[in-house]
Amino acid sequence: MQHVKLSDRELKVMLAILRCGMDAYGPRIGEKLEDHTGERLSLGALHSALERLEDRGLVDSHMGAATAVRGGRRKRMYEVKAEGQIAVQHAVAVIGRMAEGVVSPLDEVGEGGVT
Repeated sequence: MQHVKLSDRELKVMLAILRCGMDAYGPRIGEKLEDHTGERLSLGALHSALERLEDRGLVDSHMGAATAVRGGRRKRMYEVKAEGQIAVQHAVAVIGRMAEGVVSPLDEVGEGGVT
């Protein structure tokens, strides 16, 4: 079976969307990405990645309700589609298989490297 291949950035963005759950919109996705990877993307770079993922049928978006916090503006909300979840699972499995035996388990890795 042919699997959709994800770039490193695409995988990280999709994982950030999944971490956001029902509250996945641009700035929140960027926050999750930065919180978990230390990587900060400009909003333009993030939206470009989101647009590519949507064009590939891996992510879906819709306009949320207007909120007073945003001055009545609506947020574009994102969710990972079933095809996207399969692509994430496949990418994570491949990385796990490649790392097995050559990378120490996470519980042995500290801030400064292997402990």
